[in-house]
Amino acid sequence: MSNTLRHANHLIPLPEKIGKYHVVGLAGHGNMGTVFVGHDPFTDRDVAIKICAIPTRGDDSSARTARKLFFNEAHTAGVLEHPNILSVLDAGEEAGQPYIVMEYVHGGATLAPHCVPEGLLPVERVAEYVARCAAALDYAHRRGVVHRDIKPSNIMLTPAGEVKIGDFGIAQRTLDDTTHVMGMMGSPRYMSPEQTMERALSGQTDIYSLGVVMYELLTGRPPFTSTNLPVLFKQITTDPVPPLEDVRPGLPPALDSIVQCALEKELPYRYQSGAELAADLAAVFTDLRADTGEGITEERRFDILRELSFFNEFADSELVEVIHAARWTGVTAGHRCELPAREHSYVVVVSGDAEIVGGDRVLATLAPGDAFGAGRGSGETVRLRARNDTTLLVVSPARLERTSDACQLRFNRVLLQGLVQRLSMAAGLVGGSDDGGRDAD
Repeated sequence: MSNTLRHANHLIPLPEKIGKYHVVGLAGHGNMGTVFVGHDPFTDRDVAIKICAIPTRGDDSSARTARKLFFNEAHTAGVLEHPNILSVLDAGEEAGQPYIVMEYVHGGATLAPHCVPEGLLPVERVAEYVARCAAALDYAHRRGVVHRDIKPSNIMLTPAGEVKIGDFGIAQRTLDDTTHVMGMMGSPRYMSPEQTMERALSGQTDIYSLGVVMYELLTGRPPFTSTNLPVLFKQITTDPVPPLEDVRPGLPPALDSIVQCALEKELPYRYQSGAELAADLAAVFTDLRADTGEGITEERRFDILRELSFFNEFADSELVEVIHAARWTGVTAGHRCELPAREHSYVVVVSGDAEIVGGDRVLATLAPGDAFGAGRGSGETVRLRARNDTTLLVVSPARLERTSDACQLRFNRVLLQGLVQRLSMAAGLVGGSDDGGRDAD
């Protein structure tokens, strides 16, 4: 017995069970396979069950290759246990159909939506995520596993802000004598020069691919963009990488040095290991945190917030509570950050000027001391665009609830007062002011 679910333009049959796992939903569907959400009755947890979309039955070469590639993921990723690598839990066959059981991340997405100009993440978060991926790849490489297909859609971002590398389907194990499916495999845009020339691969090819991912996360475009495959491969093997400054002015020069080193065409000049890349990014991340308030002392943060109009009525002890409950984040001039509806938060502008935008419209302008609530209740993602380099103070309701009743009441009252004032200004009932919500279109 099975049900049918519609995914995009496909009708996907939903089996009742796969092996010992009860199928409870559909997680995704692509050219290489379908991923169902299952439930393991023995461990009482949800899992992801991947079914190969390519026919694996029969003895022809395509079926043998498809079968080998599919089980390669289970064999390869199954030997890796790392917090930033998606775990493979089980594998088997159901009625001759192979399947892989993996860790299921509730509410997870991939990094792909953050590789376009309108979806860019704060720069310090990019450095953090790429550093974690580099460390995870270093772990895999030291165990003889080369991924060979690092790209944004193969890196999952959990709701808790962790990254997890997945899809080891074409990975290569270098420490055993298993026969691998060789040849030019992977995603062309993210291929290293040695991949395009079908040369022997090492962990450095994953470092190159991760460098391409980092370039996209920082600029919203890949370093090489030709849609003609021979031209693209020529760019990858011979053309210099455009400096970050040419695509997105204002990025720290240290980041460009790191990206250029990751994307070196000659192996002796490229990072030799993921650990080297992670170490350089960790140093830059510390500097970036300092630029956005995370790396400075609590005393200095207190002084910065005390100067903001939003906190005029807060007692010193209440302001200290806010500092402990909040996180600081930066948005580079001309770029946007998104505050998804599922991640409710309160936001105070610490420095810089920004706009809340909807489509092509500017809904409100914000200056230091202005605040707004984003997330649940609004029903949609809030998009904020920085007019210049902007620092934000972000507080989640869960963290605010850990503060004293007096701090919570003060925070909510000031936030509500600012909202009422902006609504009044939008209605033309209040004239110009130096406080929140200067204008709205």
